[in-house]
Amino acid sequence: MTETEFLDRVAKIWRQIESQVDDWVEQADVDIESLRQGPVIELEFESGRKIVVNAQTPMQQVWLASPRGAFHFQWNDTAWVDTRTGADFWAVLQQEASQEADVSLSPPRASAH
Repeated sequence: MTETEFLDRVAKIWRQIESQVDDWVEQADVDIESLRQGPVIELEFESGRKIVVNAQTPMQQVWLASPRGAFHFQWNDTAWVDTRTGADFWAVLQQEASQEADVSLSPPRASAH
């Protein structure tokens, strides 16, 4: 994948993350703020704890860091998958956000992939 293609995929996933957070806020009545700054998007929870997602352009990866650990995702032609476990980005984001929000958040919409 070219750098331009990677950056296009990153822009798309950033929009999808923001949309998913908006859905969670509406559906679960949780307080999650999303802030995008360049290649980084931060999700801040009512507790003040954060999940940080950032683009690693040289490696063509998306990294997610939460209080419980870090995950590195690479595009596999159909989805962003964790380089260590093979887990789907959206499943990991849902799990980590549910932990931080202290509530079970709904799975991302199918269109988020």
